[in-house]
Amino acid sequence: MSARTLYAYIWKTSRTQQVIVCVLTMTISPLPMVYLELQRRIVDDALPGHNFNLLALLGVIYFGVMSVKSMLKYALNITKGVAVEKVARDIRRRILTKAATRESDGHTADVTAATLVSMLSVETEDMSGFAGDAFAVPLLSAGTILYVAGYLLWVQPAIAVLAILVYFPQILIVPYTQHKINRLARLRIRLTRFLGHLATQRAQPRTAAAQPVGWLYIDRLYRVRIWIYLRKFLISELGNFLASAGPLIVLTAGGYLVITGRTEVGTLVVFISGLQRISDPWDELVNFYRAVSNTTVLFAMIRQKLSAARPAVVDLGK
Repeated sequence: MSARTLYAYIWKTSRTQQVIVCVLTMTISPLPMVYLELQRRIVDDALPGHNFNLLALLGVIYFGVMSVKSMLKYALNITKGVAVEKVARDIRRRILTKAATRESDGHTADVTAATLVSMLSVETEDMSGFAGDAFAVPLLSAGTILYVAGYLLWVQPAIAVLAILVYFPQILIVPYTQHKINRLARLRIRLTRFLGHLATQRAQPRTAAAQPVGWLYIDRLYRVRIWIYLRKFLISELGNFLASAGPLIVLTAGGYLVITGRTEVGTLVVFISGLQRISDPWDELVNFYRAVSNTTVLFAMIRQKLSAARPAVVDLGK
């Protein structure tokens, strides 16, 4: 099961909302670059010349851009919410169709009642939650990074290259670590479903040591989740470390250029602000990559279960 299949389903189910999301996202993406230019103009032009009129004008423009961005993001979040709920509604309808035909088709062993409850609640919420970000996050985060990085390269290429290179170790580490997390996520879902199945049985099976069989699966689920935490937080802390290293590089390299008269203090201030505007969307992209991987795993498992009895009716890919 590929991410392409997941995206095809999301697009089919919430096409109108995704088009609106893409338009709003492409409108919002360049705005951080406008912030940086206004900050640079204030520090380099208005303040040194004691030009209050220019300062007031730039302040009004800054406030106007902030207001427009807030309104656009509000509309974006509402549209994403509608997309999430449309996907959740569609999945739940398919699950209920599966539940209604389960007995009549004689596939009671394929999907137990406990599995259906898990799919109907937690798993549906997890998967549909991704639908709102499926197109918005890569467009907004990647667009913001490209606009801001391009602006910083235009202002001072030497500092920009050093600051941007600090994020590249994640390109190698994150995919490898996430692949391990995906394997654990599949096992976690299977264990959770089986525990739900055991919980519905009146007579709990026991091991040779007279312990409930469910305890063994609970212990294994505990270990699986710990293994996931170890890898998930490794990615998170690596991102935090690199985000902290970026300003250090800018202050060191930029400070040297200021001391030698090759750049201005306003440029250095803009770089510190610009790096933060790159750091946040970069973290969002890393988290989005993890979300794509996790949701693809969950989508494949839900689709497999729903396709068991009557594929023509309940197959999510159709």
